[in-house]
Amino acid sequence: MTDTERIPVPPEPALGPAATHLAAAEDAARRGDFGSALRERYRAVTRGLEQRGVLAEERARTARETADAATTAVPDAIELPSAAHSFDEVVYGGRYGTEAEYRRLEQADRYSLAPPPKAGPVELTEQRRVRKTKAVKAKKARERTEREVPQLLRDWRFWAAVAAVIGIGLLIFVLTHLGAPPSLPDLPPTNPPSPPPKPPKVSTPDFGAGSDSIFQTMPHWLAFGGLQFLIAWATVLWWRGRRRGAIVREPLPVEAPAHELLAGQAGLYRKSRDPEHVATKLRAAALRRLRPALGVTAETPAELVIAAVSARTHTDPAVVRAALYDPVADQGTLELVAAQLEWIEAEVL
Repeated sequence: MTDTERIPVPPEPALGPAATHLAAAEDAARRGDFGSALRERYRAVTRGLEQRGVLAEERARTARETADAATTAVPDAIELPSAAHSFDEVVYGGRYGTEAEYRRLEQADRYSLAPPPKAGPVELTEQRRVRKTKAVKAKKARERTEREVPQLLRDWRFWAAVAAVIGIGLLIFVLTHLGAPPSLPDLPPTNPPSPPPKPPKVSTPDFGAGSDSIFQTMPHWLAFGGLQFLIAWATVLWWRGRRRGAIVREPLPVEAPAHELLAGQAGLYRKSRDPEHVATKLRAAALRRLRPALGVTAETPAELVIAAVSARTHTDPAVVRAALYDPVADQGTLELVAAQLEWIEAEVL
């Protein structure tokens, strides 16, 4: 295979400490694999800048964005844009890296030797991950079931119309049977009398079919009250059901996906550099989800909440207090509080 042939793009691994990527780069360079060496050396530089505190940790940042941010923060890092261009061509363009490119980055590397990173949030155990996976699957199953139910059966106006039809049918049934004549009791059996003599034939006038109305056989208050009830019921149905079809959507000046709004809000919190405010928001959301499971309310004192969480998680109350109520002074404490809140929710919910 020549240098001009394309190779498959390697998967993006999770970034580790700068020392790990630096060791991998030097090992690849000794083996003559300068493409891998260039890739790992650039990642060592990126992680070194983050561990030194020059750049904030951000996994969604591209190599070019990292070089631009580093050049802005450290004016003498003028070699990084060229190294970022080579990194993109090797990793995403599919070409082989050269020894000259790696040596230039090696000579310009003054950032990969950095203090070890802070301990990240405690990861959930396998049982908690399985529990979370099952909960997500159950939620998706419920949403799928709700989507399978026809929209008509979930519309309250449909059931209001059904109730109105049933009510009108019952009212008509009552009106038609309320004025029926009473039935006569059965007469006791008697001996048949002798047939009377035939009367003389007399012509009688034909008056035709009767014209009595059903409203004449029932009380006047019921007849007119039922008619007024029907009119009122029809008016209510017309008023409440006058809007037909789907709701017309208003044009909005700006539409943004939910994940972009969430990322923007997180960026604003990060820019504010107020870990106490961010921790307050995280704790309020966590307590709102935990209270129903713990059987407490918003007015419950903090000591009772701490005791309930400690009993459910079998944890020292001091640790629970630090996660839920103690002050947050810096970014490291905020990260620890976020990890502890996630762990508490996984244990309680």
